[in-house]
Amino acid sequence: MAATWNLQLFFSLMVISLAFGFDVQSNKNGPDPVELSLLEPAIVPDPVDGVSRWWYTPSRKAHLFRHNYPSNVETKPRQGEDLRLPGNILPRLYNIRLLPFIEEGNWTTDGYVEIYVECIIATVNISINSLDLTIDQASITVTDEQTGNPIPVINFIDEQSNLERITLQVSQPLTVGNRYKITMKYISILNTLLTGFYRSDYEENGVTKYLAVSDFEATSARRAFPCFDEPTMKANFAVTLGRKETWTSASNMPLIRTEPIVGVPGFVWDYYETSVTMSTYLVAFLVSEFVGIPSEPGLSNVEFRIWARADARNLTDYARDIGPRVLEFFESFYNIDYPLPKQDMAAIPDFAAGAMENWGLITYREQYLLTDPVTTSARSFQFAAIIIAHELSHQWFGNLVTMDWWNALWLNEGFASYMEYIGTDAVEPDFRMTDQFILENLQYVFGVDALETSRPINIEVNTPAEINSMFDSISYEKGSCVIRMCADFIGFEVFQRGLTRYLNDHAYGNANQDDLWAALQTQVDLENVVLPATIKEIMDTWTYKMGFPFITVTRDYQIGGANVKQERFLLRKSNDSTDPIVYQWWVPLTYTSDFTQAAKRDWLPVSQVSKPLTNLGAAANQWVIFNVEQQNYYRVLYDAVNYGLIRDQLIADHQRFADNNRAQLLDDAFNFALIELLPYAQAFDLTLYLKNEIEYVPWHAVLSEFNYVDTMLYNFAEFPSWKNYLTSLVEPYYTFIGFQETQANPHFDKLSRIDAVNWACRLGVTDCVQNSLAAYATLMAQPDNIVQIISPNEKSTVLRTAIEYGGQVEYDFAFQQYKNKGDSGYLVAMCASKQATVLTGLLEMLLDPNSGIRSSDVNTVFNNVANNPIGNEIALDFLINRWDDIRNALGVTYFPAWYRYVCTRQNTQAGLDKLIQLRDDHFIILGNSNSVKQGIQTVETNIKWVSLNQGEIGIWLAANQP
Repeated sequence: MAATWNLQLFFSLMVISLAFGFDVQSNKNGPDPVELSLLEPAIVPDPVDGVSRWWYTPSRKAHLFRHNYPSNVETKPRQGEDLRLPGNILPRLYNIRLLPFIEEGNWTTDGYVEIYVECIIATVNISINSLDLTIDQASITVTDEQTGNPIPVINFIDEQSNLERITLQVSQPLTVGNRYKITMKYISILNTLLTGFYRSDYEENGVTKYLAVSDFEATSARRAFPCFDEPTMKANFAVTLGRKETWTSASNMPLIRTEPIVGVPGFVWDYYETSVTMSTYLVAFLVSEFVGIPSEPGLSNVEFRIWARADARNLTDYARDIGPRVLEFFESFYNIDYPLPKQDMAAIPDFAAGAMENWGLITYREQYLLTDPVTTSARSFQFAAIIIAHELSHQWFGNLVTMDWWNALWLNEGFASYMEYIGTDAVEPDFRMTDQFILENLQYVFGVDALETSRPINIEVNTPAEINSMFDSISYEKGSCVIRMCADFIGFEVFQRGLTRYLNDHAYGNANQDDLWAALQTQVDLENVVLPATIKEIMDTWTYKMGFPFITVTRDYQIGGANVKQERFLLRKSNDSTDPIVYQWWVPLTYTSDFTQAAKRDWLPVSQVSKPLTNLGAAANQWVIFNVEQQNYYRVLYDAVNYGLIRDQLIADHQRFADNNRAQLLDDAFNFALIELLPYAQAFDLTLYLKNEIEYVPWHAVLSEFNYVDTMLYNFAEFPSWKNYLTSLVEPYYTFIGFQETQANPHFDKLSRIDAVNWACRLGVTDCVQNSLAAYATLMAQPDNIVQIISPNEKSTVLRTAIEYGGQVEYDFAFQQYKNKGDSGYLVAMCASKQATVLTGLLEMLLDPNSGIRSSDVNTVFNNVANNPIGNEIALDFLINRWDDIRNALGVTYFPAWYRYVCTRQNTQAGLDKLIQLRDDHFIILGNSNSVKQGIQTVETNIKWVSLNQGEIGIWLAANQP
């Protein structure tokens, strides 16, 4: 795009920049969006219908957690190389002044910083983090605050490119205990990397508009201003932001005053209050044409406001309502007032993470903060609530008390990932988020943590790349699971009071996990909670070891006891492992044979592989359930007799078990069957009762297991029997829930309907298919009234079913709607066609730039065709036979991801042979790709599964046809 310059702005910028001795230049760094989305190691997204095994992806929430990692920073961890600052100088106060010029053709920011520091260890070297900043060396000063005397800077060492720091060498040693002022001017660039102080854009009324916004976690504050960019080096920050007088700005603290910028007509300075003591990664800047929409004042005693595009004002109502209420809840829960006078939340068009907890100015990706009451689905509303609660919980856990170093990131993120459920449940009880925890966090992260490639929660990290790798499901979901377990075994209210103690003890400071354990231990001791070891001894086994155990319960039906044994649960075991770690834990045991009574408790010590329990409190003909409410982080495997008793009770009256434990029983059983610790026949025995199940949690848990079985059996003789059996379970669930959504439906009913309708239509249940076709026909007659015709919760299923069971007219309508409205939901539905010629045609269209398929949707089409049971082989053949055409039309960036997509459904040796040949034929592109390695491993696992289980499942299905 040709740059259009505002001459007055250009002249002003030239004056300021030349005064600093810099050339004005345009700089656009980093990979394009397609490259960013396909960077290795690839995070393989789940297809629309969830047919892939979810544990093959490192984190299904990775895009929420991981902040962007720029290409010009070394991406391979440099093990053992410590890039930390020496700690001989510590900051106390920053005065930061930034004037970003947000204009096409020039994205420079004029920067000035004063850092007031204290000398801790005598030194002549002042090392400060800095990255991609052009420092005006002539402007650097160091002054003794007590005497006012300048201290000459005799050398400037620029190590930004390799150590991300600069060093000022002064003429005489700084004195321990003395305070000094460091000043410098610099120029930075508003980059396109979605990190540091960067630029973003959006369209409003057909006009492209720009903004500048920050995202500093973990180590990108140094990209915006020279700083001591480590969590423990906390300071106060006085921020001044320059802007056009018609624009707005925001920072962590309230605005004090606004003044014109002398010599720069049309621009003003916004001066902000000095912040509370905090870490650099929490500093935030926003300069934009956004509008600030306040919340109703009665919802919170803190001023609350949403910043968003002017034309998105009507999408802020939910966030403006729920945000203040969550904040009020957390103030009450922690028994500590929110420390700042205001809380802003900003919706950013381009944002690398899902959200960032900057103190007083939380930034969000637009889709996670803005909601349309008409078109937003129930899941999206829930997601918005969860993320808002997550970020607000950080205002205490993370901001008020910050981890000492990034190895303990889980103290921030694990707690926020736990408290998001508590906070959302408090203000949206209809969402029943605490019931969903086992689905969204625990059972999910079991899949990730059951691999030998997992990692401990707490590990040493030094480099930015290593730090970035910590933003994963182990820090977040596993962290939340072990915290939830700890809360259960010490008692929730004791835990809550212990958290308040911890936060008060370390307010405005830093802490490590031992500090948390010490605070909880003090509370436990005060309240006489009896534990078999200290909290530190117990919890260290869960934070310093990767993985988790499964507990084998072998009952002695004569004496009424049992033997319990712990062993690490692994989905795949390598024969050549040299791991020396002894994988045993302090395991809190809870069990019951009557859910109306309090659960019994015991412990399996870290020093014991097994131990006897002398009295379970159950007769020989009574079932026993371990891990009550699935509060603890382990799976449970029972003996065959107990499984039989559980099966019989489920069939007789499944409500004798808690919802969470029904979900646990199903999820555990199918995962044990997957690794050959339990016959599939016994796992399927537990599903016989499902024709009477109407609760969301057990159904959602087992449907992810059914997905895999359905995918693996599709092309085999057992599939009709499987489909018949599954239909006999799903149809009563669908009938109970019903197709038609009403406004009065509770949130959980909407979630249940999403699952029930999806599976009923997928299985061809007549009522579901006919309702979908009827709704689609109405939509074809009234294409602009989709929100009145189809609920957003059922939209994807209705569109997909209409294409699957319709004809050319339905397909053509979908394509026209996609082109007219830009709604990729129609395009995804088109990929559900069962006609091979249609699917082939869709893939061919990817090679034609004039086909009507947007370049941003190319990956979506291939992924969904590959995950269509009819389209999978078509997609593989397309990849093999049209390789050169794909490369000529689209380049090579898609190949590893597309290879991975076609692997998901492949489960025959012939398919594996074709895939290996394809890899070998194009080894330069595919040979070293993590996605390709992952894909081949997936196919090998699928083949093994079929050979081991196809016959057994076929026999069971034949004996249990409805």
